[in-house]
Amino acid sequence: MRNALLGAGFLLLFASIPSFGGTADGLSPSTAGEAEVTPDGTKDGISPAPAAVPPATVPPDAAAIPFAPAPGVPPAHVPSAPAQNPPPQPAPGPTAAPSRPPAVPAVSFVAPPSEKAPDRVLSPGEVDLQVTKNLEDITEEVDGIGEEFFANASMEVEKGTGGSFSGITRPIDKFIHYFQTRGRERFELYLSRSGKYVGMMQKILVRYGLPEDLVYVALIESGFSPKAYSVAKAAGPWQFISATGRRYGLRIDWWTDERRDAEKSTHAAASYLRDLYGLFESWPLATAAYNAGEGKIQRAVTRYKSDDFSELIRHRYLKQETKDYVPKMLAALTIAKDPDKYGFGDVAYEAPLDLHTVTVPGGTDLAAVARLLEVPVESIRDWNPELRRFCTPPNRELYDLRLSVDAAFLAEERMEEIRTQAKVTFLQHNVRRGETLQSLADRYQTTVPVLRELNGLKKDSLGRIPRLVIPVTGLMDTETVPGTEISADRLTMAHMRVEEGSRRARIREPRRPEPGDAVTVRKGDTMARLAKRHGVRVKELASANGLKPTSKLKAGASLVLPESVGAAESRPAQAQVPKASVGTKSSTSAGAARDLRKRTTRYKVHKGDTLNQIARVYGVTVERIAVRNRLKKDQLLPQGLVLVIPLES
Repeated sequence: MRNALLGAGFLLLFASIPSFGGTADGLSPSTAGEAEVTPDGTKDGISPAPAAVPPATVPPDAAAIPFAPAPGVPPAHVPSAPAQNPPPQPAPGPTAAPSRPPAVPAVSFVAPPSEKAPDRVLSPGEVDLQVTKNLEDITEEVDGIGEEFFANASMEVEKGTGGSFSGITRPIDKFIHYFQTRGRERFELYLSRSGKYVGMMQKILVRYGLPEDLVYVALIESGFSPKAYSVAKAAGPWQFISATGRRYGLRIDWWTDERRDAEKSTHAAASYLRDLYGLFESWPLATAAYNAGEGKIQRAVTRYKSDDFSELIRHRYLKQETKDYVPKMLAALTIAKDPDKYGFGDVAYEAPLDLHTVTVPGGTDLAAVARLLEVPVESIRDWNPELRRFCTPPNRELYDLRLSVDAAFLAEERMEEIRTQAKVTFLQHNVRRGETLQSLADRYQTTVPVLRELNGLKKDSLGRIPRLVIPVTGLMDTETVPGTEISADRLTMAHMRVEEGSRRARIREPRRPEPGDAVTVRKGDTMARLAKRHGVRVKELASANGLKPTSKLKAGASLVLPESVGAAESRPAQAQVPKASVGTKSSTSAGAARDLRKRTTRYKVHKGDTLNQIARVYGVTVERIAVRNRLKKDQLLPQGLVLVIPLES
């Protein structure tokens, strides 16, 4: 009997140790949350200091296995199977201290579920939410209009005190002298840069019924620099603050800043200047208000009861910057209109912008586009200064990208490659232990600066950041649906597709047209532009095609590239290509003048073609073409017929 009692006592002792006993004490994390809550706020059956069950000792569902009591042990001390509707039981008090310390919980090295989750495709809205924290805080509080003021402005300036600007003669002279001396280097840069933008800007100003000389407001505002940014957070060639820019239709967000777009910002500036003139009916006051704000100038007019700018600047109310604004503009205008007279005759003006727009998908990677079009990515950024990030805005379905004429033409040809290889998909990636920005950049084939920029990171360290937005290219359309999980295998396949596209681009062999070859006229081409593209002289190109250097070219027509005099003389007379006529599409698009070293070539007949025309272009006789193709010499040629042209060897 004594032995039986001792055995029961030991069993009771082990039952009181959490690692060995009760049902609630051994609850796993998944079942603990389901324990019933008692009226005093504790969970039923959970001891105050439970010890974790070592995974190797007790199976995960150990909490569900009832403890079997030893014979002779009173039921009050042993947990029994739960009744169907048991009354709430108070939480048990602290158990007696065990004779040995409880087992130390095993350390788990299993990554949290968030780290194990695969990458997930983000929607454009989700990307915007993720990058909102990176948004820079830049928020701040047609008839001719007034043409007489600018009509003879430079002549009036030269009259000095005898002209209509007599009240501001001294500050005008001061700025002319400054631009000629201490400010000369900078003013020369401004004049040089003006060649790029003045023509385009003046056309826009005239469309709004404004004097075209208002273009020199942009000269004194920014020196015609799209990248200009002031301490007052004004940006672009017309130096709009964000509030005014948005008021006049410019889009400013994390992805783009249209204040930097020379064309769009000029439209906004023209609208603003027109409104200011409507308010003051005076260009000196309107341009001063462009600098200081309309409210400031209105208060000055009211305070001094005068709308004469020369009178207002005598008082202390306006800042010196505003007082100098109109004289500085008139000084710049005077020099720009007659640079030789003021010692700026040797300025090398930049060529006017000649860009074409190509519509690409939103979220198109600029570096990938540059690779496909074989141009530096810096050039694409220069052509599109409004783009603030590495890609076109993903929150727009389409985006008009500005490119050079040649790049735009190539982009149209390779648009499918741009859509598949340059389209960015944004993934949400849960950061895992040991990962760094560099390792992620290598894995996802992007760059550390892009990851930092996209995630608003100030340094390369990830710290405690739980997740990142990561851009990838090369995913298939079915894989870019928001919410899609992207596995490592899918990512590898995407990288392989991009690499394959790059390889094909590298081995693509666009044969450069040689002298004697026919080239196609593109939309917008001029004789000068075509000559420059192919490295020939305008006169030679025009002469080789029986045209004048000033002749207008029709898109789709073909011109023959001229040969140098030496090359032409060394080639056999029968192999020389005669001048191509652009009077008809047939003679100019005759694919003529391909490699004459081949014995034969093929030509597809166009509407209006005759054997005589084709024979002249290829430098062979009508008889040879007719015999080779079993035709009569005077036979009419049906459109679409493919002829074999026998060439002289």
